[in-house]
Amino acid sequence: MHIIKSQNFKIIIIFKIIISISLLTMKIFYGAAIQGAKDRKERADLHQFLINIIKKQGFEVYTEHTTGKTYEEAIKKLEQAIGPMPKKGIQRRIYVRNKMIEAIEGDIKAAIFEVSNPSLGTGVEIAHAYLRPRLGLQTIPILALYQKNYWPNKLSTMIQGISQNEVPHFILKEYIDKNQAEKILINFLSNL
Repeated sequence: MHIIKSQNFKIIIIFKIIISISLLTMKIFYGAAIQGAKDRKERADLHQFLINIIKKQGFEVYTEHTTGKTYEEAIKKLEQAIGPMPKKGIQRRIYVRNKMIEAIEGDIKAAIFEVSNPSLGTGVEIAHAYLRPRLGLQTIPILALYQKNYWPNKLSTMIQGISQNEVPHFILKEYIDKNQAEKILINFLSNL
C-alpha cells in the first residue's frame, strides 16, 4: 500500500512538472509600434483586441504594454511584465531593450507583430525572432500583421523583403479590418 501511494505521488509530481513546462511554452511575444503611432489610443485599442484573441486561444502574452493609451500607462504595463525600471534615460532604454530581447530569445511558443506603423524597435524584435535559429535557438513561428492602407508609405520594404522561401517560419498577412485580423490570428494560433 505504501509503495502504491509513493508511486502515485511520483506520478502526480511528474504530471505537475509537465504541465508547468507546457505552460511556460504557451507564451506569445506580441510587439508593435507605440512611440510613433499616428493615433496611440486607437492603436492601443487594436492591440488590446488582438491580445485578447491570443488569450482566448489559451496563450499568455509576455507583455501588454502596447495597450497603454498614454506613455505612463504603457510604462506601468511594461513594468508589470519586466519589473521595476531604472529612471528615465539611457539606462532605462538599455534595460528595456535587453528585457525585450531576452523575451524573444526565451521560451516562447511564437511571436506576433502588428506592423502597420513603422517602428525601428519592432523591426529589431522581428529580426531577433526570425534569426533565432542562427543564434542556436529553437525556430518559432512568426506572424506579422498589417492593416491595408493604414500608413501612407505602405509597409516597410525590410518587412516585405522577408520571403517565406528564405524564412519559412515567417508569415506576413494583410488585413482590412478587425474581423479579418481576428480570423488570421486564430488560424495562426490554431496551427501552433
